[in-house]
Amino acid sequence: MKIVKAAVDLGNSMLKGATFVDGKLVLKKLPNKLQYNKTINPKARVIVRNNQTIYLGVGDLNNNILKHTRKNLLDQVLVMINELYPDDAELSVDLRLGLPPKQYFNDAYLNEFKNLFPVNERFEFSINGVSKKVDFNSVEVFVEGYSGFVSVVDDIDTKQDLLSIDVGGGTTDLCSYKYDYEDRMYYPDEVDTIPTGVIDFCEEIAAYFNEKNSADVTKDNIDQVLKNNLDHIEYKDTEYRLADYLQTIVPTTNSMLNKITNKFGQLDRYVVIGVGGGYKTFNRMIKNEISNEIKIKDDKQFYANAIGYLAQ
Repeated sequence: MKIVKAAVDLGNSMLKGATFVDGKLVLKKLPNKLQYNKTINPKARVIVRNNQTIYLGVGDLNNNILKHTRKNLLDQVLVMINELYPDDAELSVDLRLGLPPKQYFNDAYLNEFKNLFPVNERFEFSINGVSKKVDFNSVEVFVEGYSGFVSVVDDIDTKQDLLSIDVGGGTTDLCSYKYDYEDRMYYPDEVDTIPTGVIDFCEEIAAYFNEKNSADVTKDNIDQVLKNNLDHIEYKDTEYRLADYLQTIVPTTNSMLNKITNKFGQLDRYVVIGVGGGYKTFNRMIKNEISNEIKIKDDKQFYANAIGYLAQ
């Protein structure tokens, strides 16, 4: 059976997949949503396994902060593998996954998470009516945030202390790095996880917008605005400036900043590397605290952890 190496970042907001096909990096994404009732949404990935039908990419967020407690993670991983290899009916996969630092360093959490993806067990299922067979040749779990750093390390040309800030859907993962002049490379120093992310921003902005305008926008509407770097919120044929509503997340971003500086010190002592789908919004709120930052291309920023899983 064909053996491939695939990485899946099981984000709180988005699922991201990465692999190499014929030496070319392939990246795929899908909303971290699922439902069990039928839908006519053409974006749904319909997986049937063990006589259960699940519609992935639509429905409700599957975003328990403790990833090992989420339901249907195996199904989500199988769907993302199919996104990366849609033309393969049978695959053996060297699977690469990640956890936030605090969950990774909890042995019980880590073991429960890995046990969700048993090795050398054949999984037979169909996706959108097409039969598939997958087994996991190996499963490795890496640290979120640090993996994002690994994916962009080639862009770094400084020897100053570094701080990676990975703002995801429900968590913000951080890691500091110090340069070793003898080995001529960076080594990770301290790590931390803050249980706050872009989903919190979306909920707060949506609530504030609705209060001010007697409106009924959802957090998903706001997520689309933030995710696509739009400057306006459209509602009833009227455009509202996003900047007028960002003030509502100031307490949240200030709280995040306080937790970061309490752990790592002031941001202006670091060169900051920002990754994750929510980093641009966070940066917009606290950019005056940053004196030096390494700019990362959008795709690399968004898929940083998944690419980093492949590189380790």
